[in-house]
Amino acid sequence: MIKIKFMKTIKYFALLLVTCFAFCLASCTKTTGDAYKKFEKGGEITYPGRADSVFVHPGNNRVQLAIVLGNDPLVTKIRVFYNNMQDSTETPVTRTLGVDTVNIIVDKLTEGNYNFVIYTYDVKGHKSVVTNASGVVYGPSYTASLANRNLKLAYFDDDGKATIDWGNAASDELGVELKYINNSSLTKTIIVPKSEIYTKISDVKPNSQLTFRSLFKPDSTAFETFSPAVATAYFSNGLNKAKFKSLILPTDVLEGGYGWLEEFLWDDNYNPPGFATESKVPCWFTFDSGISTAITGFKVWQANDRLYDQQSVKAFELYGSNNPNADGSWGSWTKIGSYESVKPSGSAVGTNTDADVAFALRGESFPVIAGTPKFRYFRFKLLSNFGNGDFMTMEEFSFFTNDH
Repeated sequence: MIKIKFMKTIKYFALLLVTCFAFCLASCTKTTGDAYKKFEKGGEITYPGRADSVFVHPGNNRVQLAIVLGNDPLVTKIRVFYNNMQDSTETPVTRTLGVDTVNIIVDKLTEGNYNFVIYTYDVKGHKSVVTNASGVVYGPSYTASLANRNLKLAYFDDDGKATIDWGNAASDELGVELKYINNSSLTKTIIVPKSEIYTKISDVKPNSQLTFRSLFKPDSTAFETFSPAVATAYFSNGLNKAKFKSLILPTDVLEGGYGWLEEFLWDDNYNPPGFATESKVPCWFTFDSGISTAITGFKVWQANDRLYDQQSVKAFELYGSNNPNADGSWGSWTKIGSYESVKPSGSAVGTNTDADVAFALRGESFPVIAGTPKFRYFRFKLLSNFGNGDFMTMEEFSFFTNDH
């Protein structure tokens, strides 16, 4: 009896175990079926092809994003988020058969560093996996650090063509954007290369104004140029040298007895002889321009038999007066400016490059500060020369004015 009862117990537990397993299996099958149907209800998850790469090009309070798309032909738009996802811009996309690059301008940005979050979308609004990019935006702080190239003198040369003599370009300058009025009263724009130290223009309208600004990029990836404020100038006319004459005052230096006379400084002859002083350094001389005028600048030529050498004047000052003291004293004179002749190559005395010679033979331009009063009489104070000679030489000079 005990054995029979034990066997019934085992059968009972076995039956119970099978029943529980069947119940669990049925329950699991029902749950799995519901979940699958729930998954199918929303459809298969779709991710459009993400942007393959993004290049951030800095601009002026903006950037240009060059977004290179992958090979997914279903991408129909791009959305860019920035400012910690607070702002965004959206751009439609039309795919081609090749690799497409979409350029997007993100503007109205303040100066600083930015992170950009980029998504692509298909026509159903499905969103891609994220692509991130970062870059720099430049603005007023960078622009304030820029300066226009120095314009020494803009004038009509002996051949009647307008000429601009430039100072040296900054190392990071790209060039100069120059605008002028031509003979048909139209505004023309030219780009002056960084390496150009003088510009000749054949069709400038007489007595007209020019504007210019130097061009810069903060780095090589910038998609636009930056400039300081536009500067203005006028094309000046040369003073009539036929009216020039010597005015020898008691303290003025005399000619040195070499046959190089002061009046040779305005005879339009650019070969020796010029003017050579007596043995006296420093020294000064005076001349009468024949008319009271506000000069905009002047040019000085060295004697070509001693360029950047011997007695050729290096440092000097220019003064103006309308009523010089008869005793030659300085009380009636106003200083116009201090100047120094610059040798382009910077090489040692006695060694001149071809560029040095060409620069000197063209004559060296010196600007005069805007607003300088009108003067009739001018005095050169010669301070030093290139070769530490005991007298001074100059070949020729020309003066320019905007007075008409």
